[in-house]
Amino acid sequence: MRIELLGILAVAIGCLGWFLRLRFSLYVFFASTLLGAGAALILTGFGGATIQPAHLLLGFLVLRAIAGRDFWGVTQTLKFPNEGFWLLATGVYAVVASIFFPRLFAGATSVFAVARTVIGPGIVLMPLSPTSGNITQPIYFIGDILCFLIAYAWCRNLSGLRALAQAAIACAVVNLGFAALDLGTYVTGTTGLLSFMRNANYRMLDEASIGGFKRLVGSFPEASAFAYATLGLFAFCLRLALAGVRPRLTGTLAALSLGAIVMSLSSTGYAAAGGLLAAMFVVSLAQLLSRPVMRGTLAFLALSPLIIVLVIGIRLNEPGWRVVSTMFDKTIVTKMDSDSGLERARWNEQALKNFADTDGLGAGVGSVRASSFPIAVLGNIGVVGALTYGAFLFGVLFRRRGRWQAPFPSACQSGARWACFAQLLGASVAGSFIDLGLPFFIFAGLACARPKLAPQAARAPRQAAPLPAAAVGAAS
Repeated sequence: MRIELLGILAVAIGCLGWFLRLRFSLYVFFASTLLGAGAALILTGFGGATIQPAHLLLGFLVLRAIAGRDFWGVTQTLKFPNEGFWLLATGVYAVVASIFFPRLFAGATSVFAVARTVIGPGIVLMPLSPTSGNITQPIYFIGDILCFLIAYAWCRNLSGLRALAQAAIACAVVNLGFAALDLGTYVTGTTGLLSFMRNANYRMLDEASIGGFKRLVGSFPEASAFAYATLGLFAFCLRLALAGVRPRLTGTLAALSLGAIVMSLSSTGYAAAGGLLAAMFVVSLAQLLSRPVMRGTLAFLALSPLIIVLVIGIRLNEPGWRVVSTMFDKTIVTKMDSDSGLERARWNEQALKNFADTDGLGAGVGSVRASSFPIAVLGNIGVVGALTYGAFLFGVLFRRRGRWQAPFPSACQSGARWACFAQLLGASVAGSFIDLGLPFFIFAGLACARPKLAPQAARAPRQAAPLPAAAVGAAS
């Protein structure tokens, strides 16, 4: 095992967090999830597997949560049929599958897996057998479960929910800052200055461009990972803006985040952002027809048709249209015909074959690489895992019973649901594993939290929220 500079900093900050307010730990932890290209620890005994700073800090948060009393209130969500029950059931099945299925079905099917070749690590088709991925991927998923439970425990109190919402907004600011650094160092030829946070054993595509335009990657190894992370923050800020929660700040962050997604030139980001905006438009329109809505929602509905006007204006400008059509062609139309697109299509085809070859049980977490989250779930954990995971995701997105009713926390939970929805769209386009990432499970915990207070207190008007919501009707 080798500890990196980011690892030393993470340990120091994690220890410091024990002596400071929880708000400090929340801000640092949420921001650390952006270090997707960074390594805190490199496990040389596991083929160079990387432990990211966020997972190291998560360990400190788990210890702090266990030491406190609020964490044990999560037993509520672990009861059938609540969301925590289904997530825990998925985790148990995932661990069992990762231990036994690569051995039970060894040689019965071939999987795309990371292996060392003569030119370095690469993804190759090889017979199914136990690998280091069957250890690391289940550990990541266990981390996801713990992250969900901790976020749920924090958000049972209004102060914890408010702190987590503020941390998410701060994370959006930091993400845009990293994007600006990425673009600035590229323009000035000083990308080496960011090498300290791009030290993971991944292929770094931080200087990739399309049509002469630099693809934004921020603090991630490549553009689609940056777009995926930005999607959740964009959806959260946009929903808060529509609900009247500090609309100038959250609206500005949403607009800038959308611009960053556009500049990533990522087909994943484009498809998911388009689906998110379309769904949010339909829901907002339905709200307008059924009840009074906030001014932010009215503005969103009024401005949405201007996108069509903008497209028409670009079309009438021949040089501008030539640039836009070229970018659209390279990022969307011809994407599936590119080498990368064809390779990812083969991953999905093989993952479905793995699902069939294992009689619907799955080949075990960490065995199968796909290019779509639903297919990755089927290939890795089969029908049983898909059903339990699906029940969890359904609860996150659609269950409302017992959750916060007051305007401000209700708006935050609505934003968290939209953030999860946006990242699910992104993962469905290009997700390789069943792990949806720590930010997804932070938002999921926020979305599912049920107040610890009595129902009357939970519905009481918010008085001291530093992120003031406008009056009533914030949730969707």
